[in-house]
Amino acid sequence: MQDFASAAMVRLLVRALHPHGLAPPPGLDAWRDGPQGSHVPLACKRAVVQAILQHGGPAMLLRLAGRVDLLQGDPVHRALIGAADMPALLARWQRLERYVHSRHQVSVLDLGPRHMALRHHARAGIPEPPQPTESLAVLGVLLGTGRILGVQGLSVEWTGAGTLRWQADTPAGFDADSALTASLAQPMANGSAGNWTLRWHATRQSPSLAMPHRPGFQQATSGLCDALPWPALAHQLARHVLHDPAAPHTVDALARHAGLARRSLQRALSGSGLSCRSIVTEARARAAAQWLLQGHHGLAEIGFACGFADQPHFTREFARHVGLTPARYRQAFTGAA
Repeated sequence: MQDFASAAMVRLLVRALHPHGLAPPPGLDAWRDGPQGSHVPLACKRAVVQAILQHGGPAMLLRLAGRVDLLQGDPVHRALIGAADMPALLARWQRLERYVHSRHQVSVLDLGPRHMALRHHARAGIPEPPQPTESLAVLGVLLGTGRILGVQGLSVEWTGAGTLRWQADTPAGFDADSALTASLAQPMANGSAGNWTLRWHATRQSPSLAMPHRPGFQQATSGLCDALPWPALAHQLARHVLHDPAAPHTVDALARHAGLARRSLQRALSGSGLSCRSIVTEARARAAAQWLLQGHHGLAEIGFACGFADQPHFTREFARHVGLTPARYRQAFTGAA
């Protein structure tokens, strides 16, 4: 994937090398300090993965990909950690894959109250399956995000292999190196590195783990619709959307939040010439504008984090509500081309 998701992965891995006293490959050190655009050459991606494998093998790659906390402040980070539990996290990851038109995807083979059987594989029509290292990186991100969400007792099982325990109370997250290396050897060798069953006990919601967004950003965006001449109910819904623009804000979900029946909510809004869709899109467009003013995050990354279906949808809806495309808006108000 030569897209913003790959760029975010490279940023994560480069930043995760530093606490281990390891230097990234030549030319990639700048990625540690902040976003370096929305696209990354495939050669750069392979270089950083190869450097990690040389330092510590697949075990280290899985460890470092799990340090999702190091992406705090990035739009993708905010979008992923808005999930309430592991199934919701997976749904957001799958939306990310669709957004960037990924050649590979994670599919659900079985889903229960406390487990998910998953497969990381090529999309239909794509002949090349994901490399085992790619599957490990995706798995690491899911596990690391699960830790941030407060998922307890999270573990991974591979077909015909052992079980790897994820310890939610430690920054590194994994068992001892020897146990991790032993758990990874067989799936890396037999091609099952992308076949996982995730199990967990519960999801703990606490002030320290729930929605640890960039300091000040959530507060700065929560009132972006307050100046609009809307009734109180519409402002209540807008603030709810702005809290987590990436969530699937359906009519039924908004009705549950408002404590109203679906039809009652629609009637109450229609009296003011509003609809759930218009409120959600307006809130998402204003959140996107806030990200755009920062000047350095990629347009596609912002569109994904703000809940738009894909890049054309983001461009079309943003222009309809703001009057400028995202690129022209950024250039007009920040001077950034």
